[in-house]
Amino acid sequence: MPRRGWLRRVAPLLLLLAAWLWPWLARAAAAPTVRVEVGARQPLLVGQQVSIDVTILAPNYFLSAPAFPALEVPGAMVTLPDARAVNSTETIDGVTYAGIRKSYAFTAEQDGEFRLPAATIRFTYAGDDGAPREGSVTLPVTTIRAGTGGAGAPAARGSAAGPLLPVARLTVTQTLDRDPDHGAVRLHAGDALVRTVTTFAPQTQAMRIVPPHAAAPRGVRLFRADARLSDQARDAPGPGGTRVDALTYVFERPGTYTLPAVTADWVDPATRQPARSEAPAVRVVVAAARNAGALAPGGPPAGAVPGEGGWPWRTLLWGAGALLGAAVLAVLWRRLRPRLARLRQRQAERRRARAGRADARLAATLQACRAGDAAAASQALDGWTRAAHGTTPAAWAEAVGDAALADAVTGLQRHLYGAAPARSAWDGNPLAQALGRHARPTPPRRRRARPALPPLNP
Repeated sequence: MPRRGWLRRVAPLLLLLAAWLWPWLARAAAAPTVRVEVGARQPLLVGQQVSIDVTILAPNYFLSAPAFPALEVPGAMVTLPDARAVNSTETIDGVTYAGIRKSYAFTAEQDGEFRLPAATIRFTYAGDDGAPREGSVTLPVTTIRAGTGGAGAPAARGSAAGPLLPVARLTVTQTLDRDPDHGAVRLHAGDALVRTVTTFAPQTQAMRIVPPHAAAPRGVRLFRADARLSDQARDAPGPGGTRVDALTYVFERPGTYTLPAVTADWVDPATRQPARSEAPAVRVVVAAARNAGALAPGGPPAGAVPGEGGWPWRTLLWGAGALLGAAVLAVLWRRLRPRLARLRQRQAERRRARAGRADARLAATLQACRAGDAAAASQALDGWTRAAHGTTPAAWAEAVGDAALADAVTGLQRHLYGAAPARSAWDGNPLAQALGRHARPTPPRRRRARPALPPLNP
């Protein structure tokens, strides 16, 4: 038989055999893979938050969830929101893959190109025989460009050293704990009005929302509660971050007041220019304080029983009751006085122990500042502010009202947690000097000396 005739007869059989064996060959050669997608058109705006979807594909199905790592990119902030992974299935070249997708939130803090690190993600998946297999994927090289030659960076900041504004159209709404009457809230002197301001930023984490600006007119005291942040608020109009600020205004004098509008700054993604949203001003009319009217004396005098003389019976009953009450109180005091003394002694010991711990943390903070150890200084400062003031370093610095102290605390946090790498060693002298102006060791309490002679009437 000629050679060509033999090939013509065998070729169809080979093709059928290859088609029959292809699924098994493809499955045998299948291996886990990874896909990275940037959810916005580049170049991005400075301060604009975008999602980076990382999808891991494995043959058959997963036996363990992949451990998505934290990504550090100099000059940008990359976080992994607390959201559930999205599961999916795909068919590639006849092989069924199981997919798990997580989304990172990426925000550029300056112009330039950013590269995601080549992180390795490990997991376990099932083989063709169902046996566990160890798998791993490495993130491919992904470059993200941000800025337009410096045009977007200045607009994203409220000032030269201010916070980075979110690139999103903020929505600001407010509610009052009292209903207005004819366009004004009517109160009395000494009353308080709670103004709840809700700021929503679409496709942006709540931590990126800059605190809104609020002020109080003269004669009105303003108190701010800690803001509530949520990335999955139930009443939000869509996906995004929600910040809720509770503002309490206390009116001490009668008069007519206008609470200024509450404003929030942001950057318009279309024009790349700063913009502002606001909750409208509130008119308040305060009347004089309420007077608690006293009961006017009237009716027959509480004297003696009609027709009888001598001491009034009502006076005698009140006197006997007062003597009996005094006797009961004296007995109770004699029994409770030793216990109260022990309780006061334990409370004083606890206060001295807390003061000692606070002083030790303050000393450790100052020592770390002078040594230039940023990590130790941050840990010691956080422990001292919580022990001595019951709050965080940033909140305490803002409450003190010292701009140098607030800048020093902010500089320490940016050095440790900022996206851009520190170019030089941290200088802790400004923070130490600022702490020296406001932080004072707790003075020890002197114990009263016990008298040498016992009391005359124990």
